[in-house]
Amino acid sequence: MSAIFLTGTDTDIGKTVVTALLVHFFQKRNIPLFSFKPIQTGAIERNGEWYAPDPEVYENVTKSAFHEEFYGILLKKASSPHLAARLEGIHIPIHEIKEQIISLEKKYDHLILEGAGGLYVPITDEGYCMIDFMQELSYPVILVARAGLGTINHTVLSVEALKKRNIPIAGIIFNQLSVDDFEIEEDNREMVQKLTDVPVIGTVPYTEHLIDRLKEEEVRDQLVLNWDEERLKGVLLNDARSVIK
Repeated sequence: MSAIFLTGTDTDIGKTVVTALLVHFFQKRNIPLFSFKPIQTGAIERNGEWYAPDPEVYENVTKSAFHEEFYGILLKKASSPHLAARLEGIHIPIHEIKEQIISLEKKYDHLILEGAGGLYVPITDEGYCMIDFMQELSYPVILVARAGLGTINHTVLSVEALKKRNIPIAGIIFNQLSVDDFEIEEDNREMVQKLTDVPVIGTVPYTEHLIDRLKEEEVRDQLVLNWDEERLKGVLLNDARSVIK
């Protein structure tokens, strides 16, 4: 069994899109990758039932029927997990989520976990954060960052936090959230790699109505066209040279 933990420099950075694209990337190479969201906030109500929106995006790629195994715990408020849980009068069961992940490790050869928010998003009122969860799991991390202005500071700080915890880092994927200054974006990628010594795996180019377009295989192919295949395969196949601590 091998696994990847996907996190971001911020919320709404495109982690779910990148998770779905990673599943597609490996499927095209005949390597099945099961996607799992341990903690999902911002549940959507339909006909009196609550659904997890992020795992539904995975369904666009996997083509399998949506089922509860795609996520661990589902919370209603679109907020930090600790607040959403408090408002529902529950305490997020970290131990049970870990047991569920262990079960998935036994069931699937390759696993990708998508975190909620950024590194220091609190999971519990006691101050247990996403980075604590990641450190305990110790999976190689792929960091999703915005491509445009302001990303250098956020990305470098996130990498420094991961290195301080000795969490293995597989690389960075930039997400072009808007049509920005190409010269700035190119320089951002170069400077982030220089300042962190962490390789850039690739970029997701800006695409209008991206969530809907993910249903199209041709679009998914184009979105991962520039990704570093050798590095991604090395990460998933447990090549120690493909991660940085």
